[in-house]
Amino acid sequence: MGLALAYATTPFAISTARRLAFYDVPFGYKGHRAPTPYLGGAAVMAAFIVALLLGVPDQAARTLPLLAGVAVMFILGTIDDRRTVSPQLRVVVELALGALLAADGLGWRLGSGGVLDAVITGVWVVGVVNAFNLFDNMDGAASSMALVVSIGICALGVVTGDVWVAAGSAALAGACLGFLPHNLCSPARIFLGDGGSMPLGFAVAVLAANAARSAEPSSLALLVGFLLVGVPALDTTLVIISRRRRGISVLTGGRDHLTHRTRQRLGTPRRVALALGAAQAIVSAVVILASREGSATLVYIVLAFAVFGACAIVALEDAIPSDADRSGGRAAAAVDGSVPGRSRTRHLPAACLIVIGLGAGLSPLLSAYYDPGLWVPIGLVLVVAAAMAMIARPRRFGPAVTLAVVSLAGLGLWSLLSMGWAAAVEQATVGANLWLTYSALFLLLVVLIRGRQLPEFLLAATGAGIAIVAVSVLVRMLGSNPGALFIAGRLNSPLGYINGEGCVFAMGCWLSLALAERRQPVLAALGAASTVMMASLALLSQSRGAALASVVAAAVVLVAVPGFRRRLMALVLVAAGVVAASSAVLRVYSAGETGDLPASVAHHASAAILAASVLAGLVWGAVVVITNRVSARGGALNVLMRRVSTALAVAVLAAPAGVAIVRLSTIEHTVSRQWHAFVHLSEPSTASATSVQTRLLSGAGNRYDYWRVAWQVFENHPVAGVGAGNYAPFYFRERHTQEAIQNPHSIELQTLSELGVVGLVLLALLLAGTVLGAWRLRGFALVSPRARTIMVAATGVAIVWLVDTSGDWMHLLPGVTAIALAAIAVLCRAADGYATPEEDRRSVTGGGHVTGGGRVTGPARVNPRLVALGAAAAAVLVLAISGASLLRAGLTRLYLNSARGELAAHPAAAIVDAGRALALDSANLDAYYVKAAGIARFDRAAQARATLLQAARQDPENFVTWTLLGDLEVRAGDLRAARQYYRHALSLDHNDPSLAALAADPGRALPAGSRR
Repeated sequence: MGLALAYATTPFAISTARRLAFYDVPFGYKGHRAPTPYLGGAAVMAAFIVALLLGVPDQAARTLPLLAGVAVMFILGTIDDRRTVSPQLRVVVELALGALLAADGLGWRLGSGGVLDAVITGVWVVGVVNAFNLFDNMDGAASSMALVVSIGICALGVVTGDVWVAAGSAALAGACLGFLPHNLCSPARIFLGDGGSMPLGFAVAVLAANAARSAEPSSLALLVGFLLVGVPALDTTLVIISRRRRGISVLTGGRDHLTHRTRQRLGTPRRVALALGAAQAIVSAVVILASREGSATLVYIVLAFAVFGACAIVALEDAIPSDADRSGGRAAAAVDGSVPGRSRTRHLPAACLIVIGLGAGLSPLLSAYYDPGLWVPIGLVLVVAAAMAMIARPRRFGPAVTLAVVSLAGLGLWSLLSMGWAAAVEQATVGANLWLTYSALFLLLVVLIRGRQLPEFLLAATGAGIAIVAVSVLVRMLGSNPGALFIAGRLNSPLGYINGEGCVFAMGCWLSLALAERRQPVLAALGAASTVMMASLALLSQSRGAALASVVAAAVVLVAVPGFRRRLMALVLVAAGVVAASSAVLRVYSAGETGDLPASVAHHASAAILAASVLAGLVWGAVVVITNRVSARGGALNVLMRRVSTALAVAVLAAPAGVAIVRLSTIEHTVSRQWHAFVHLSEPSTASATSVQTRLLSGAGNRYDYWRVAWQVFENHPVAGVGAGNYAPFYFRERHTQEAIQNPHSIELQTLSELGVVGLVLLALLLAGTVLGAWRLRGFALVSPRARTIMVAATGVAIVWLVDTSGDWMHLLPGVTAIALAAIAVLCRAADGYATPEEDRRSVTGGGHVTGGGRVTGPARVNPRLVALGAAAAAVLVLAISGASLLRAGLTRLYLNSARGELAAHPAAAIVDAGRALALDSANLDAYYVKAAGIARFDRAAQARATLLQAARQDPENFVTWTLLGDLEVRAGDLRAARQYYRHALSLDHNDPSLAALAADPGRALPAGSRR
């Protein structure tokens, strides 16, 4: 109704304004070219009033005060359009209307007393009305924003069951939508004017307050209301800060609003309206989901909005069009000597990349963010940041970035879809959320990375973070209890997973080695010392995956990256340093494998690593000084040095081949024994526990069993797999060992078994994008030492991760994968900083050539602006899906953790919170377990059994559920039923001796829930 009325009545408003000569005449800061009719507000408000009265005719007590306020605002605004009204009078009227709203029960009810609620309502009305008034500065800006805000309020009204709010906001949204075709055309045929933006803001203020005040607790209702008008509030804040800093009155008109600054990058009012509307829609969707689910979540969201709002203000505060303030801009420049519009935020992307790099590098100190309680909130922050970055700065991405983004986002979306055929829906959700978090991080990185220096900042910050972790490990090894860092002589802390620890330090080696290639002696020495330290710590972990990945990375980097002579010399020196410290380092493993690690052994190893690192740094620094001087002088000595280095390189590369030929029979015998141990899940027959100094050459372990089961699962479900995260039930049913694992310890086999061929194709796109980006960067590395350094670091890190996660589960450690994604993002984007504009245009337009006039000719010319906007729209859509999924997971975990904490002392509260978790995620088995445990504390065995049977229906392949049912029956005294449940659990995990014992004698069962 509102839409049709507004669309039909707007032409009459245009003709009326023309008869009355009621125009907005362009002058000064105003951007339109010809006088444009006012009275758009009359059409919008008339449509809104009629639609509201017809929609909720039985709510006169709430409708009439709203319409009265709208009428007052329309009259006041229309007078202001014709003859200026003082700001003081406008504020007084708005405050009075706010007080009347509070008296009529339409204001805020925060439980703080009638007077205070009236004051808060008055301030709220003033703020929202003037926010929309200020936002009405471009064709379609205020009306499109009011449309999005009204839709958000309507959704919240539907969720809370408030029919009047839902109907009123729907009427307002329809009126705005009907007005937009006349207001957002080019050029606009009519303006809202103050007579439209002020009543529009008033209606939004009333409807938002009534929708948000249902939030619990009531003290957080204001936060919900604020976020519902977040983008207009951000615009007002931006204008106030910007004008204060430039010494201009806040009440002065100008082209310095969020809309104007955004238009500099997007080009047209329609794109500005779409971008800012999309941003507000994301904020509204998040707050609607959170408003019903707890105070802590709302606080986190408000904090995130405040942080990213502050970042947006910093980024946009000086990005003003050159004609922004014709009335005051030049005067301000004359006072402080600044140039209007000059950006002082060029360092913001660098600062963001440094924060991300440090966060990734330091992640071992926080267990690589493995706990979903850490990575889910981080994922939400990354989703919001990436969405804002894509909206604020749409970019054309080359094929390398496109392939990688499609791969990561595709894996996340395909994992979400796999919930439809997965037995364990919750596990599929977790897997999907992790991939979606990775896609948000990667997207944010490729948007931030530009130019030649920013990739270096990201890699340097990541390397610095890993170096801090390495130094902390060495310091702790010198402490009084170094054994706490190790498990069976292998370095385990601080990350908490031995192989993950080794992978992080192996990746850190390449970030340090790239620094060692620099021609500045101090930096090169520091890089060499750090590389020796990282490699020695990786050796301390005794991780075979890290060792193999390092060898493969060395081979690839030496072959693929130009300038191998200096790099090979550095690698030889690093190897010598590690060998020098290896005796003390390997003694840690041999001493700790058979018992407690003596503190003196750890102290000796730490001292040896530090000494070898310092010595290697000094030697390499001296080598760099000498080579620099010889190169500077040139002549015969320089030629001799190059020949010697070439001969050394040939000798070093040929040495392994010579050793292999000489000891071929020994190598064949060793490989045969280790392969037999690998396939038969055993130690080699000649191994002696007392003689082993390293496990790096051992083939023993259980991975063959993991991989065998994964391949069987793939053969039975080749196309779509069994669903993300759903490998474990098949493994427990078919395993030949007693080791309990949840994934096949291989990214390729996990993808094949869980997501099928479709998932593997998506994963292959990530590899293809990485290789394509590295190949393009290699062309610039041939002539640029800086590009060469970047390629060494990024390629080495990416290869280590790709190889290591092919035989382990590094991809499930968010902190470790973040380091790898930083390197892959650099490989995909760094070449853009070295490409000329013509080369960049050729890469985007599909291979055309540039003529003498700069025009691209050849195949497939593409409008770059359309490409950028299309990519931004697709990315924002995926990010919105990611945000919704992550928010749901975060809220579920919030309630589940609360229920666990309440279970012992307050079981009734635990039951309630577990129920809330299940309302969000009905497939969460842990929530069923907590709820059943709480019910069992009240001796309600039948209800507890029913709850666990619900869990069994959600995931019938989970043996834990059936075991808990058996435990419950034992406590209830029904051993026959307990035996049946235990036998069913044993059928799902036949190789568990404790389950076999319980199936034979249920009386051995532990109390309910203790087996978890």
